Amino acid sequence: MRRVCCALLATFSAVAATAQTPVVRARLEPSSGILVGQPVRLAVSVFVPNYFTGSPDFPEFEMDNAIVVLPQDRPQNSNEQIGGVTYAGITETYTIYPQQPGDFRLPVAEITVSYASAPPKSTVAHISLPALSFHADVPAAARDLDYFLPTTQLTMQQKWSSPLKNLRAGDSVKRSITVTAMKMQAMLIPPLPFEQPDGIRIYPDEPVVEDHKTDRGEFEFGRRTQSAKYFIRKEGDYTLSPIELKWWNLSTNRLVTATLPAVHFNASANPGYVTELPPDLEPEAVVQPKPVSLWTRYKFWIRIVAPWSAAFLLLLWVSLRYFPRLFRTLKARRERLARSEPAYFRNLQRSCRRNHARQAYEWLLKWLSLAYPDVTLHEFLSRVANPALSSEMNNLGASLFAENNQDTHWSGAKMADLLKLHRKSQTAITGKVQNLLQLNP
Repeated sequence: MRRVCCALLATFSAVAATAQTPVVRARLEPSSGILVGQPVRLAVSVFVPNYFTGSPDFPEFEMDNAIVVLPQDRPQNSNEQIGGVTYAGITETYTIYPQQPGDFRLPVAEITVSYASAPPKSTVAHISLPALSFHADVPAAARDLDYFLPTTQLTMQQKWSSPLKNLRAGDSVKRSITVTAMKMQAMLIPPLPFEQPDGIRIYPDEPVVEDHKTDRGEFEFGRRTQSAKYFIRKEGDYTLSPIELKWWNLSTNRLVTATLPAVHFNASANPGYVTELPPDLEPEAVVQPKPVSLWTRYKFWIRIVAPWSAAFLLLLWVSLRYFPRLFRTLKARRERLARSEPAYFRNLQRSCRRNHARQAYEWLLKWLSLAYPDVTLHEFLSRVANPALSSEMNNLGASLFAENNQDTHWSGAKMADLLKLHRKSQTAITGKVQNLLQLNP
């Protein structure tokens, strides 16, 4: 009877183990009281029983009227007890910037994850991103504005092409005003009005908008620069009114006004500058041009412009016909090299020698998928039969997924040397770097 109970218990335990499936969670920070332009952090966590056999494929998605910044930081590893079973977890964080007031919903997206459902067997699961939504609004104090400019910091500066001294009628100076807003796209910074006093004519330039990012691709700030040339038509005292730009401070939740002070300058008379022709100016005699032959008139176009135009059109045709194909070929070759077994092995070696456990584990799985297709990590270790290599890989797994890894001493350099020695011996047998010889079963 005892044997029967033990057999039933083992059967139920096996069924319960196979019933364990991945778990996905998502949360918004903050989840309420969100203002337009305020960053909203979306943390997505995936938990699997046992351990991951590959990095989860977190989705890329877009949202209407919002800017979605994809994860830039390294994912966070964790462990958690779910239903009495230890789950390994990985968390990625997105940043969402709502650009207009209204309701926002996460789009339908799928996460692909591979894990050890029944070690060493690997299973691939497809799980949906949880349905979350939030509401973004504009503060009451800023609803009457023609625009809403939320940011944590804004600066407005101006400079002139030359000092506003000793100016005379007929002179011109260039004015440039630069507005910089943190975590705000430059295209959303409103244009500034340039006042045109009587006696001055303004010739504005096209505004320059630019977004700045860090070396890691993280968005930093937007910058808008407006420039205009002030042409002084006559002498006099001129005063340009102050320029104001209202913006909402996300740090203090208050409406703030950035101001450029009024500008005053004086333009003196210029005896050599004539604004209008004298009324008694007599017209000059018009000299009749001499007749010109057609060859003389179009000689430049026939001898210079026509050949160069033909050469340019030929070059343009060749470029449009062959350059895209060449570019696609080079791009495909570069991608193949980046996803080749030697490239994966170099990344694995680099991660090991830098003692980056998480990166080393990810590149190890990728390298095994190319070097030994259809062979799991467990099968690889059992067939290699290298106690030292098995020990280092076990230490690597324990340092990432064990609950208590204080006594784990993983040596990335030692593991890199062991893998390099194994790969060298396999290459010597097969004579190839890629498609290494299958391990002896």
